[in-house]
Amino acid sequence: MTEIELKFLLDEAGEAALRASPALKRLGKGAGRRRKLRSIYFDTPEGDLRARGFALRLRKVGRGWVQTVKAGGHASGAGLFSMREAETPAPGGRLDLDLVPDAGLREALREALGDAPLNPIFETRIDRTERVLTTPEGEVELAIDVGEVLAGERRAAFREAELELKSGAPGAIYAVARALFETVPARFSEMSKAGRGHALTAGLPALPPVEPRRARKPALDPAETTEAAAARILRECLAQIDANAAAVLERDDPAGPHQLRVGLRRVRSALSLFGPALAGPKAEALSAAARELAAAAGDLRDLDVLATEILGPAAARAPADAAGFEALAESVAARRIEARARLRETLAGPQARRLLIDLSAFVELRGWLRPTDLAQTAQLARPVGETAAAALGKRWKKVRRQARDLESLDVEARHELETVFETDPYS
Repeated sequence: MTEIELKFLLDEAGEAALRASPALKRLGKGAGRRRKLRSIYFDTPEGDLRARGFALRLRKVGRGWVQTVKAGGHASGAGLFSMREAETPAPGGRLDLDLVPDAGLREALREALGDAPLNPIFETRIDRTERVLTTPEGEVELAIDVGEVLAGERRAAFREAELELKSGAPGAIYAVARALFETVPARFSEMSKAGRGHALTAGLPALPPVEPRRARKPALDPAETTEAAAARILRECLAQIDANAAAVLERDDPAGPHQLRVGLRRVRSALSLFGPALAGPKAEALSAAARELAAAAGDLRDLDVLATEILGPAAARAPADAAGFEALAESVAARRIEARARLRETLAGPQARRLLIDLSAFVELRGWLRPTDLAQTAQLARPVGETAAAALGKRWKKVRRQARDLESLDVEARHELETVFETDPYS
């Protein structure tokens, strides 16, 4: 079977808000249940299973044990987890690969293992609360997990919410996500529990640190389709925005609002670049929402630059008896505090959270599709190398046309010209 999930990281406040959510009560079907789960993950000494995209575990549920094999994962960034999964009872808590019911999965697992021995690598201990939620699109199981990952002497606590599709269309997951998480403080989770365990085993953080995140260049193949490349780029943009929204909420680092604004600009640039293939009401709404949030981040970013890159150096060069710098610095500092508070209020509100969820849904559910538009179908299937060449050629013509009278352009016109060609959107 295929398991489709959307995961969110929670803190204590987020967990409490989620459990008390009116939407949880409204969508809930039947009573919830609580379970204690202990899972032991296995791999070879060389990590052959992880390298081939497998996770193999024994999980104690009540008095019995269940053996589970998972294969695959999600594309990258903050998208859906979509994995092949095979479960079977494990009498006595012993691994038995002959019991894997999916023949293809069983053979692929054996091929990955070869003759290497299997050893327990790490385990998780979780207090799980489960609730089935219903929407017109289908049924979704919400699991609130509070627990820890243990690898030898190392351990790491975590709180997480999983939305797993039980029946119906994947859109049901996003319908539930909008209902629950527009008002609950949470961020997308990019790691599975197996991923956390492997990170901890390697001496790395089992949870990603909350810190400003620069853009990462997705690996693109010029021969892949325009649709695949667009999805990969938008997933990476979403991961950058989500991480920096969390960084702004928890830290005063000026890089947070800067990288948040960069991520939002990259989304709008991607939607524009792939316009003929992705255009439609959903893309327009996402671009408008990104522009509004970028403006809020820009207010704080401009004050950060004024305080750290302009005012400080100017004061250092000024004569010792120059008046006004101290008063100006105090005024700017007060305005920065106010701007940061406004941005945090915006990021914690439903509008910003809706943008993140809607962007994920747009990518994972292929929200750009117009089924009867054959021209769009051709554009989506076009090799991205051809699409990129055409887009760059179009922008270069626009730059040349607007730059003919460069010396006579005012500041606003020069800025508009600069935005046509972003020399390095990853700065």
